[in-house]
Amino acid sequence: MAKHESTPKALTRRQVARRKKEEKLNRILTWSAIGVVVAVLLIIGYGLTMELVVKVRRPVARVDGVAISTQQFQQRLYYQRLLMRRQLDMNQYYLSQIDASDETMQSYYQYLQSTVSSLESQLAVSSASDLGKQVLDYMLEEEVVRKEAQARNLTVSQDDLDLTIEQIVGYDRTATETVTDTSTIESFDSLYEQYNENFLKPSQFSEQDFRTMVETSLLRDQLVAEIGADIPKTSDQVDPILFAVDSEEAGTALRERIENGEDPTGLIVELNNDESDQTAAVALSWVPAGYLEAQLGAEIEQETFNTPVGQVAGPTLGNDGQYYVVYINGHEERPVDDATMQQMLEDQFDAWLEPRKLDWEYLDWEAAVLTAP
Repeated sequence: MAKHESTPKALTRRQVARRKKEEKLNRILTWSAIGVVVAVLLIIGYGLTMELVVKVRRPVARVDGVAISTQQFQQRLYYQRLLMRRQLDMNQYYLSQIDASDETMQSYYQYLQSTVSSLESQLAVSSASDLGKQVLDYMLEEEVVRKEAQARNLTVSQDDLDLTIEQIVGYDRTATETVTDTSTIESFDSLYEQYNENFLKPSQFSEQDFRTMVETSLLRDQLVAEIGADIPKTSDQVDPILFAVDSEEAGTALRERIENGEDPTGLIVELNNDESDQTAAVALSWVPAGYLEAQLGAEIEQETFNTPVGQVAGPTLGNDGQYYVVYINGHEERPVDDATMQQMLEDQFDAWLEPRKLDWEYLDWEAAVLTAP
């Protein structure tokens, strides 16, 4: 005889009510868990959005309605620090290859030491804001240059741009014309790719941004030349010997020795070999009006230009707190040398730029400063 299946007992009202409560509680717990997950995902998404989108787009400065974003600033700053870091490594390597006891290499050794010390100081964490400010200021200046260049119809030819980029990456297009075996010359494409891998890509600096930076630099050169077009190509110049001494009495004694017929050129060697750190001498060759005033003060400038050729003057107190005796080898109207002319052009450009800096708006740029590489 077959078994009959047992009929489930009907749930009591209390059991039904309890089950409904359990189901409701499970739904609440399930949706609460989903809500927590969604909230966490939203928080993570918000954080990523802030870091990857909002923060990098946040401006660090503005000029003439153009904003410089955090991303642009950090890419440029990283690129600049990377260039300086590679320069530091190179100079440290050269320094390690020089015998410090070799007297013939002392001047070059000291130059490398000074360069290494300067680069280490600029790249130090404590100097990060100073370097960041320099980079940001130059980026703001570039915006001014591009706007002014457009107003003056200044342009850069494609060949000039290509030539400058070639020089930056270390390619010499003229070498192929002078070297018989051109297989020994690394191609531009190869050198450019190395530069791209070593500097542009690590900085996340696009090749277009790189070309724009180089082009702006060339526009700046044109603008500097145009703004300084009225600077005279000749100027009143003197050819002085400057003797720095450690006291007014020492300066008076030195002047009297020259007045009594001692050769000023011989005294240069004597003072430079002196054990005192405060005595030195240098033949400056030809310098234009304004140079000595900028370096040592108006009194030294006046003394130098008012002293007749073949005569000595001083001691005169410079703005560095040291006394100077001046001997004049020559004084005449002369063409301005290239280095001095370039400095005069830069000074004129800086004077033109200064009032335009009043329109530069700095925002929260220090928070975006990098300390690496």
